[in-house]
Amino acid sequence: MADGSANPGGADMIELTTPVDRAWDPVVRLVLGGIADRIDLPFEELDDLQLAVERLRAEAGSQESLKIAIELTERGVRVRLGPLRERAIAEALQGPAPAPGELTLRRVLETVVDSFGVEEAAGGELVVRLEKRVRGSGSPSRSSEAGRRGSERGAGGPAEV
Repeated sequence: MADGSANPGGADMIELTTPVDRAWDPVVRLVLGGIADRIDLPFEELDDLQLAVERLRAEAGSQESLKIAIELTERGVRVRLGPLRERAIAEALQGPAPAPGELTLRRVLETVVDSFGVEEAAGGELVVRLEKRVRGSGSPSRSSEAGRRGSERGAGGPAEV
């Protein structure tokens, strides 16, 4: 289910809940691609963001579904994935730095996103936050009249992923 809504703080927000099954990766890629087009995110940066999201979806283990909240910010895009039940994800992201040459989840995220973090969600589950900045173009969202009218239609609060 996708829910595009305007965040009262001024940032546009999209929430997507999908099964964790890899068969849904193309749908997630399509949504991220649409966001990237809207904020003029270069292809290489989009590819990095898609890799980060797909890697986290793969790490979700055996849970059935995962919510992805995508927020356009003044500086770029913020993605929250969760709730995740796998505590090993938090340990992998918050633990010591990996050894040189070791390809870990932390190393992948350090390479492909500008920042990431782990947040506690309800019930002791986790939400992983990814941020990707748009470089050099000022505001990430295009300021077309149609875009402003579209984002004013639905009012919703911040994502509770």
